[in-house]
Amino acid sequence: MIKSITSIIVGIILLPTLTSQSVLAELDYDSKLSFAGSLEETLGHFWAIEQNLDDNNAELALVHAIHPIAELYDSMKPELKEANPEFDTKFQNTLMDLGKKTGSDVTREDAQKAMDEAKAIIQEARILVVGEELSNDTAFKAKLMQGLLLTSIGEYEEGIKSGQIEMMAEFQDGSAFVWKSEQIFDEIKSDLPEHEAEEIEEFYSDLWNAYDKKSDPELVATFANGIINELGEAIGEEAEETDLLTYVENIRNLLNQVKVKYAEGDKDMAQSLATKAYLDNFEFLEGPLEESNPELVDEIETMMREELRDMISNDAPVSEVDQQVDDILAKMDTVAKIVPEFGTIAVMILVVGIISTMVILSKSKNLTILPRI
Repeated sequence: MIKSITSIIVGIILLPTLTSQSVLAELDYDSKLSFAGSLEETLGHFWAIEQNLDDNNAELALVHAIHPIAELYDSMKPELKEANPEFDTKFQNTLMDLGKKTGSDVTREDAQKAMDEAKAIIQEARILVVGEELSNDTAFKAKLMQGLLLTSIGEYEEGIKSGQIEMMAEFQDGSAFVWKSEQIFDEIKSDLPEHEAEEIEEFYSDLWNAYDKKSDPELVATFANGIINELGEAIGEEAEETDLLTYVENIRNLLNQVKVKYAEGDKDMAQSLATKAYLDNFEFLEGPLEESNPELVDEIETMMREELRDMISNDAPVSEVDQQVDDILAKMDTVAKIVPEFGTIAVMILVVGIISTMVILSKSKNLTILPRI
């Protein structure tokens, strides 16, 4: 008994230390994630340099050659300097010299050689600061993808105005970060759940199509956020809890807006709204519904994610889109009847948990902490 009490006391004494270590580990993880994110953006700029060199656009190639040293290096310097001051100097010089080594007076072959050397330096920095194990971790890579896609949304919004490219460098930044995120996806795709991986592939296709068409930034953001959300599900990120009936109501509102916008001829907005109805709402209903009615889930997913969006993309008649939306809304009426059952189950589980806790606490009052002498 005394040994048990001693163990408890030691555990209590050590708890703050263990908590502190946990916080430090989390901070270390976050700092490595931030560092690796800057490396990935740098590689995105390298890709943009190569694309512009292939197009004989030395001016834009120079813009992207300057970005890593001007915008990203300062955020990486503390970790590099702490890990290896000499390597930090080498890293800095590599980024600083990239512009002149890929300039208009350099052959494409020599420029590529400089690019390949810079990529090798990036990989050295990754292993030095982040480490090989974490660099190859699937969840870590998924988070890097999320960061790249999130940044790409802002870059695209800056670059595109009214369907026209206003700021080419920013537009290319956005596409470069999407490209780099997709490269990482190809590395981890086989490690992700099949369903999420398939949906991510589809949304990448939609995202690139939106880039090609210079679509409204809101539509681009919808597709990029779709990938971000799917990645979160794939690696088990906890989503903010929302009442399930709220999702049902959101879907109804969004789909009714789809009908209005499509009838007005605003195809991009209709597509964005349809995608949000599925991605931002129905996705959170799928899990609970799968347990009681998997066939209904498959039907709605096909109708909303595939058929409705295909109709909008292919300029289907307004009457057909309206009918498709009405059919989905009818299915959502069935969902609305099923969803409250899960709320009842959750309440029952909560009540049982509370009662069990009360019983344990009640019994503990009869226990003595120290043995009587």
